Amino acid sequence: MISQAWQESLTGRLAIGLVRSCRNSACYRWIGGTARYGRLTAVRNSLFARLLSSVASLAARPLELAGQAVRRALPGSFLLNIKPKPAFSNSVFLKSLAGIRAETLLWVIFSYILVDYTVRNTPALAFLSGNWDELLLILVALAWPAQMALRGRLIYRLTPMDLPILLYLAMACFLFLVRSPQNYIAIEGLRVYVEYILWFFAATNLLLNKRQARALVNWLVILSALVALHGVYQYIIGVQIPSTWLDATEGGVRTRVFSILTSPNVLGSYLVLVIPITVSQILSAPSRLLRYFYSLCLIPMAFSLIFTYSRGAWLALAGAFVIYGLIYNWRILLGLGAVVYGAPKLIPGISSRIGYMFSPAYLLSSARAGRVARWNTAIDKVQANPLFGEGFGRYGGAVAARYIPTSNYVDNFYLKTAAESGLIGLAALVLLLVSGVRCTLNSYRRLTDPYLKGLAGGLIAGLIGVLLHNGVENIFEVPAMTSYFWLLLGMTTVLPNLEGQDSPPLE
Repeated sequence: MISQAWQESLTGRLAIGLVRSCRNSACYRWIGGTARYGRLTAVRNSLFARLLSSVASLAARPLELAGQAVRRALPGSFLLNIKPKPAFSNSVFLKSLAGIRAETLLWVIFSYILVDYTVRNTPALAFLSGNWDELLLILVALAWPAQMALRGRLIYRLTPMDLPILLYLAMACFLFLVRSPQNYIAIEGLRVYVEYILWFFAATNLLLNKRQARALVNWLVILSALVALHGVYQYIIGVQIPSTWLDATEGGVRTRVFSILTSPNVLGSYLVLVIPITVSQILSAPSRLLRYFYSLCLIPMAFSLIFTYSRGAWLALAGAFVIYGLIYNWRILLGLGAVVYGAPKLIPGISSRIGYMFSPAYLLSSARAGRVARWNTAIDKVQANPLFGEGFGRYGGAVAARYIPTSNYVDNFYLKTAAESGLIGLAALVLLLVSGVRCTLNSYRRLTDPYLKGLAGGLIAGLIGVLLHNGVENIFEVPAMTSYFWLLLGMTTVLPNLEGQDSPPLE
């Protein structure tokens, strides 16, 4: 009844018409990927596959010859014919250890914020703080090809993003060589742009079937709900926060929650990424019980996001759901409108926080020593070195804040990129991110499985929400957020490969 009334109303017809116009526009068709885009991708992937197969064969041949030579030289060797005692061969522990596969490491990656918090706050593990994720990346890079070799199959899953990523990495290395006044700063600054992209390849090659993807997404939702519950608890007890997190002239905001993350803005961005994914699980849940479970997980996420009082995160989530409604179901726009109208009335702190953003006091404060002032300084840096910038790690981020006393956070990752790597670096980053959005939308268009299609819609909305939030924060400076972004981008890219594969053999 409500749906029919909405469709017949003038506002409803206007909204549906806008959705259809967007879907039929040339821009949407280009970004979403046409049939020609799919054919060109298939041809390109076929050529890459042949090249990769040839390289793998050449690399494997010496190992095969070496093994044959050892077997001929040492017939009956004790080392080659060793037989463990039954106590070892029948050990449940050893069998479990041998059964661990490289795909299991995805659970650690999906638990990034929990693992990172544990490492940072456990004295015995303090030596791993800041390095554990690099060690995990190295472990994946070693375990995955070793497992393929043991299985006797050298397989690499090609995606349309492989070439854009390789070109971006090459451009980043070029800019590093061209403009690095101090190498140790430039190396640390380059790491922000290069290292975490590699999680994309972990997701595209370690995700094997739909059941595995569903289990990982369920764990991400549960973990996020627990993190959000901790944020709600912080609000209830009125956790103490630095005075810089609130403007002295603001009223109605007694605290801002951050849970186990480093700041309210980072927690807000994390929830912007996860909330659309949780909504996708509600919409595609196969039973009423599961729908209730996902809804219970969503409630603390929504309240925790509100209690971050991160205006940028609120606006980014609104933008994410606009995209979700345009590509998946226009009724999401109706729900978004209801939330935007009702939330400020239920929680006055929202209206005061948003209203203050448009007040003369805020604009004056921001222009004097806030975001506007920092953005203007970043633009001045770009004008001084328009092509190659100041050099990686030299302005606007965490690396510059550690090494260069006069540098401040820009609170806009794109302006930071332009200040550090010039217009060339910014263009390369934007091209990479647009290619990523286009690739995910093309994957969404190809999906026919209802669950995977709904999941892809939620993933795309969350990813775009993070990109929007980067316009007012340095979200990609946070290792956890950058890792999740590229990991989930890789997952979205390969979802079409998982259709019809609930549990394939893993021999």
